[in-house]
Amino acid sequence: MRILVLGCGTGVGKTRLSVAMLRAFTARGIPSLGLKPIESGIVVNPESTVPPAGSDASALALAGSLRTELQHPLYALRDPVSPHLAARTSGVQLDVGRVAAWVQAAEVSVAPRISPHRALCSVVETAGGVFSPLDTGLANFELARRLEPAVWILVAADALGVLHEVRATLTAMRACGREPDHLVLSAAREPDASTGSNADELFRLGVATPSAALARNDDSAVNALVDRLLAAETPGAPAR
Repeated sequence: MRILVLGCGTGVGKTRLSVAMLRAFTARGIPSLGLKPIESGIVVNPESTVPPAGSDASALALAGSLRTELQHPLYALRDPVSPHLAARTSGVQLDVGRVAAWVQAAEVSVAPRISPHRALCSVVETAGGVFSPLDTGLANFELARRLEPAVWILVAADALGVLHEVRATLTAMRACGREPDHLVLSAAREPDASTGSNADELFRLGVATPSAALARNDDSAVNALVDRLLAAETPGAPAR
């Protein structure tokens, strides 16, 4: 099973969720692999096959049960800006076909170490929001399409503004023909008056029904979500 972690924006908790899911898979004895193919704002050694310490890619690699040399980001970009701008200043062009091939190659590389009675769970975290540009006319949504079949998880911060952000993101995704399979509200970096009530409001307003609310120091909601994923829910179901 391949899981794509998408965000309503940047800094909403995608890495926190990805790491928690990988740890939950590992705790259940499920072979797991964490991947972040594109990451901006990191300085790398071009000769190294290990993700830079402190990077999201490193956190994902350490949380999973399996390691591969392909866990170093395919596109490791220096500037902490939108992926397309970071790529431009680095003199590269982001290619979703290359990303899709890289993810598949990483999954294939660990296959010999997996028991025939086990299936791999890979968690692929995107950079920025669902519609953060990767190139002209190309965003993470198009990358996610290239990585199908997969379970799509949309992450939003449990903070003021999330009602608009989730509704706007879901509306745009529906217009593009694919909704997320799950919506997760992640603990806000700075809680406000709306924190804790947003999940109920999203449901009451008919926007979406969150599958989980990720607390800062409690992974019980993620554990329940992982159990649902392992029950082989069908990708493509609406988030509502």
